[in-house]
Amino acid sequence: MKTLLAENPVVAGWAEAPVSPWSRFGDDEWLLDIRTAGRRADQNKINWTPELPEGAVISETAWRSLHRAAKQFLWSMTVNPPTGRKRLSPASVHSKAVTLKTMIGWMALDGLETFSSIDAGAVERLRTWLPTRPGLKAKSITANTIVNYMLVLKDLYRQRAKLNDAPLVDPLPQETTYEAAGLTPATRGAIPFIPDPIAISLLNTALQWVEIYGPTIVRAETVRRQAHETGLTQGTRRQASDHVRKALRSINLTGPAGEALLGAHAVRHAATRLVEACYIVIAGFVGMRVSEILSIEIGAIESHPIAETGVEQAYLVARLFKTVDQHGGRMERWIAPEPVVKAVELLEQLSAPLRKASGRRELFLVKNTQYGEVVPVTHMHIGWRINDFARHVGVPLHEGEPWSFSTHQFRKTFARFIARKDRSQLLGLAEHFKHASVAMTARGYVGNDFDLRQLIEHENRAETATALERMLLSDRLAGRMGERIAANNACFRGRAGEQVRRDYIEFVLTDTDLRIHACDYGWCVFQRETSRCGGEVGPSEAGRSPAVCLGCANMVIELRHAPYWRDRRSRNLDLLPRANAMTAAVLTEVIEQCDTVLTRIGEKDE
Repeated sequence: MKTLLAENPVVAGWAEAPVSPWSRFGDDEWLLDIRTAGRRADQNKINWTPELPEGAVISETAWRSLHRAAKQFLWSMTVNPPTGRKRLSPASVHSKAVTLKTMIGWMALDGLETFSSIDAGAVERLRTWLPTRPGLKAKSITANTIVNYMLVLKDLYRQRAKLNDAPLVDPLPQETTYEAAGLTPATRGAIPFIPDPIAISLLNTALQWVEIYGPTIVRAETVRRQAHETGLTQGTRRQASDHVRKALRSINLTGPAGEALLGAHAVRHAATRLVEACYIVIAGFVGMRVSEILSIEIGAIESHPIAETGVEQAYLVARLFKTVDQHGGRMERWIAPEPVVKAVELLEQLSAPLRKASGRRELFLVKNTQYGEVVPVTHMHIGWRINDFARHVGVPLHEGEPWSFSTHQFRKTFARFIARKDRSQLLGLAEHFKHASVAMTARGYVGNDFDLRQLIEHENRAETATALERMLLSDRLAGRMGERIAANNACFRGRAGEQVRRDYIEFVLTDTDLRIHACDYGWCVFQRETSRCGGEVGPSEAGRSPAVCLGCANMVIELRHAPYWRDRRSRNLDLLPRANAMTAAVLTEVIEQCDTVLTRIGEKDE
């Protein structure tokens, strides 16, 4: 077992360097200056004096020295990181400190008294221990979590010249940190989007709570609060409760499920659920991160005219934390559809008493039950509440089980809906997503949410791959481009053409800029030079229509679009008996177009 290393004179004095306005790197407790919205208070603190764990086989002196070495490592990553790496932010300091403390706990059990004792064999023992470590709350540990430990080990080695104690040999000489964690493109996985039936149900229900029931719930909550305050000035808490019941009976309001809002509990429960519905509407129709939504403050809605048209566009103002250098985030604006504007208005009314009591400006606030303090809602808290709301309103099951919602899923689902542009499956949400997609296409973000743009581009690629797969497999396609593809795609069909098909799709996605754009009635294999709608980089929302697209060389229609064409045929047939001669000619032409499309895709409605 190696002895502890002598103090490195190159880094003398590191312990006195400030880690925050309130703490130094050498302190036993750090209070970090993390201003990202949605964090718990304990996520801003690090205690560096834990007790030696039961079963440890190292000395108390070595235990303390390992924690001191960990603090010095975090200092080096904050003031002088490896070439090409950014300095650690306060939030990253906290997350890496948590990782280091867990690793030191394992070292104490494994008999490693210094970081310099870590070699390839120790790394393998750490990887074996992590999934089985005591106190692990999750059923299994993800490869992404193991990557965090491998990155810390690799960085300790890279920083060895700046530290008193660090691995002396590369602990991962033959593999990357991702490979060492068992993370490959096949195993790494990704945060899923919410399946369509579940997303549509949840967003539709949240919209109803905001647009239909929201004003009623806010009125009931206002009456409850005012009656309670009046009752307290006139007598005891019991008398105040009687005053509340009497006031609520006088207005006789009902909640979303038809329940009577006649008592304080029912009203407060409905108000809590309304806050959750407001969050879901904002997340679902704007695509903001959870930290950005939880940073929203009073007066967050702005309205500005669009330069090209002069039409007023509403924007939601909040703080962007990720990818920005400003401490505490940077104020940015996101396009806000009308339901989002309504959700923010409701939140302003619901949070008014808490803002008044605390002096805070945030709209997502809650009264801490333990200490009675008004505090901001945290990431974890809002995640629980979203799942509670879904259970309360009866969102459909997924494969027989409740879907487990996370806050980031809404961002990915938003990007997917925007990328798809096929709103035929989005039921009552169609107009909201049409508004958002047109605004995104025409104006982009006023701010710089490049991550969301990349997410939308990723979903565009996925949509293109899906469309290509369906087109190359089908022998029944309509539209001018569809007929050409069906006549020449025999080599791509069936099991014999599976590899050829995969290679071709990969070539299109990797080596060309071709993108296939969806709409309710078909696919547009967009090529500007043959486009009839006048689009520049994609089909024009204003210029496209079924009649225009049927005459366009870019159009493909397949079996999934049959419901649109059957419905269009039926609606025009219903109008035909009452039409004059000129109108009847137009209707007949449309019906014939529908018949031709349905025949070509094998869905002729007899």
